[in-house]
Amino acid sequence: MFNIKIPKSIIPIVLFVIILNILRVIFWGKVSLIFILWNIFLAFIPFVISSLLLLYSKKEKFNKIILFFGLFLWLLFIPNAPYIITDFIHLGSTRSIPLIFDILLIFSSALIGLIFFFYSLFQIEQIIKNKYSNKVTSIIIGFVIMLVSFGVYLGRFLRFNSWDVFVNNKSLVISIWKILTDSSAYNGFYFYTGLIFSFLLIFYWTFKIQIKND
Repeated sequence: MFNIKIPKSIIPIVLFVIILNILRVIFWGKVSLIFILWNIFLAFIPFVISSLLLLYSKKEKFNKIILFFGLFLWLLFIPNAPYIITDFIHLGSTRSIPLIFDILLIFSSALIGLIFFFYSLFQIEQIIKNKYSNKVTSIIIGFVIMLVSFGVYLGRFLRFNSWDVFVNNKSLVISIWKILTDSSAYNGFYFYTGLIFSFLLIFYWTFKIQIKND
């Protein structure tokens, strides 16, 4: 029914992450990084949404309200994809496990999240291009990446989730307002958001060059 093509390059990496997690439990009895599998699933959700939206936007007639709601839902979940790169903060938390083992586990998981992010953002860019010029599209995509970077900051440092927009919106709005009006109370807001933004922008640009060359 739906033509959602998962990038083939991601499948062996997912299997690798699953196997590493299993080995981690078998040899060291630790389940402290099992949550990464959940993070990978959350990274997969916006890819599914963008794939469906791209197909929907190609119809001769489509409901703009449905498309707008889909884009809003996608924007809520897309920060979960690059968020996994911040899981490196957990390195060294379990001293009994060789550090290189957890480095490979978290790196592989972060790579999966980035692949989903790049492909998903590229699909959304195709939708935007159907309505706006290349210049306007680039500006919109840049703004989206900035919002995503802010979302990653909210998730890592303030521990908000995508669904908090619906179940904890009051606390979310208050926190965002405080950040925007008194950023000095949140050490590193500009630094971390800007750093993540620069990283995602540069690597997405590199991704698009690779896609065009292929």
